[in-house]
Order: sequence, then structure tokens, then C-alpha cells
Amino acid sequence: MNFSKFTILNPRDQVTARESEVEMLINLDHIISIKPIRISSPDKLVNGFWIRTTNGKKYKAVKIPDNLLIAIGEKYATSINMGVDADEAYPQ
Repeated sequence: MNFSKFTILNPRDQVTARESEVEMLINLDHIISIKPIRISSPDKLVNGFWIRTTNGKKYKAVKIPDNLLIAIGEKYATSINMGVDADEAYPQ
């Protein structure tokens, strides 16, 4: 078996209404696809990944193993700062 550690986001908790990060071991032999995405939170925009597995489950990951990151591209590993001034850059 070929396991690697991923940091995924738990679905929003009904009580706290926030997503929490959880480390999870995933068998790399069961991953169908990894797609770079942008994940928004109230204070920042984070580069993340949709991970789809053979059992049909999908996970939002904020960290993936280095060997996969090299294959996808390291530019997807950084977070994007969205300050208050970002709204002023786009007048409505």
C-alpha cells in the first residue's frame, strides 16, 4: 500500500460554521484525479486541490505530498493574501 499524508478541510461544522483542517492518510493507488482550485475564506484566498478517489469521495486539500506537488506545479502551494484594499481595486 502506498499511503501519503494530506491536509484536508472538514465540511463546515454546524456549530462553528467554519472549516477545520485535518490530516489524513490517503492511498495514492486510489486517487483518480487532483485538480488545483482556489478556496476562499473570510480573510484570504488559498490555493488548494480537489482530490477524487475511486470510491467517489471528493476532498478539498490545502496541503498535498511534495512528490505530487512537484508533478502539478509548485505555484499552487502558496496562499493569496486578500487584504481590505483588494476590494478597492475593483470599483463597482
